[in-house]
Amino acid sequence: MTGVRVEEGGLWVEAPGLALSSTVDGGLRRVKGAVFRQVRGRATCGEMEAGAYPDYLNFYTAVDVERRHAVVSGGWVDVVATAGLGNTINVLAVMRIEPDARALADAFRLAAEAKAVAACDLGIRRGGRRVGGDVSDAVAVVATGGAAKRYVGLGTDVGEELYRLVREAVVKALGDLGVDWELRQNLGVGYGDLLNAAMEIYSRAPVPGAGDVGKAVKEMLDAYLADPNVWAFIYAAGELDAKAAAGCHRGLTAEEHAGDSKKIIADEALGVALAQYINGFKAVEMMYWIDREKPGPLADLPMYADDVAAALLAGVLSRLYDKLIYGV
Repeated sequence: MTGVRVEEGGLWVEAPGLALSSTVDGGLRRVKGAVFRQVRGRATCGEMEAGAYPDYLNFYTAVDVERRHAVVSGGWVDVVATAGLGNTINVLAVMRIEPDARALADAFRLAAEAKAVAACDLGIRRGGRRVGGDVSDAVAVVATGGAAKRYVGLGTDVGEELYRLVREAVVKALGDLGVDWELRQNLGVGYGDLLNAAMEIYSRAPVPGAGDVGKAVKEMLDAYLADPNVWAFIYAAGELDAKAAAGCHRGLTAEEHAGDSKKIIADEALGVALAQYINGFKAVEMMYWIDREKPGPLADLPMYADDVAAALLAGVLSRLYDKLIYGV
C-alpha cells in the first residue's frame, strides 16, 4: 500500500518512481510522490507552479482534500483521488511495475478514460451534455518498480485493475451527490425549483379552507424522491436528453431535440408512466395540465425532462388534492 498522510494542509503520497502527469508541473519525470493541496481563493497557473514542491507532483483543488479524498488499493495499483461537485477531479495511480515511458502513456490514457467514465456514470453534465470532468482536472500515473509491463490497457491484469480502481476512487471521493444536484443534472431543475413550481400550480386552484399546504407538499415530494422507481424515470429522462443533445439519438437530430420535435411521443409516454405509477389516471390528467401551463423553470426544460418533471409534480399535487379533499 502506498504511503498516504495528511500534513501541512495537504494530502501527501509517498511513491518514488517515474511519473507521467497533466499537473501544473507535469510531463514525464522522476518524483518522490505527490501532494494534493487546497487552494483558497483564486490562483493563477503561474502562482501554482511557483508554489509547487519540486520533488513531488502538485495537485491543486478548491475542495478540502482531507475530507474529500479516497484511497483504494489492489495487487498492482493504488489510486488516490480528490473530487468535489462543480470542482476539480484529481487522480493519481501508483503502479508497482518497472518504469517504462510506453507503459506509462498507456496507463495515463486508461486512467483518464476511467475518470471520464466515472463522471459520466455520476451524471455530470455541462449544457445538458455529458462531460468527463471539470476544466481543471489533473491525472497522473507513477511506476515505482516491479514487473516489466509493456502494455497496461484493458485486457491486461494491471490495466483492468487500474481502470476499476480509478473509477471507484472518483465515485468514493465525490461521496453523496445530494438530491438537489442529481435533479439539476438529470432534469435541469433543482429541489427548490420543483417545490416552487408545485406551489405556483396549487395557487391557481387552491382548496378552500386548506390553509398553508407548503409543509404537506414538501413531505410528499420528499417521499417520492426517496423512491428508487421515481429516480428510474428521472435518470431515464436525463440520459435520453443527454444522448439527443449530443446528436446520438437515432432518428432525431440535435436540432429537432432542441425544438421539442412533435415526431417524438416517447417523452409523453415516459411522463404518463411516471404519473400513473404515483397516482393513477388523476395524476395523468394533471400532468397534461401542468405540461400545458409549464410553471417557472419547466418552460426551459429539454424534451424528456419537461414531461418527467411535470409528471412528478402531477403525482405530488394530485395526491395532495386527494388528502385535502377526501382525507386519503
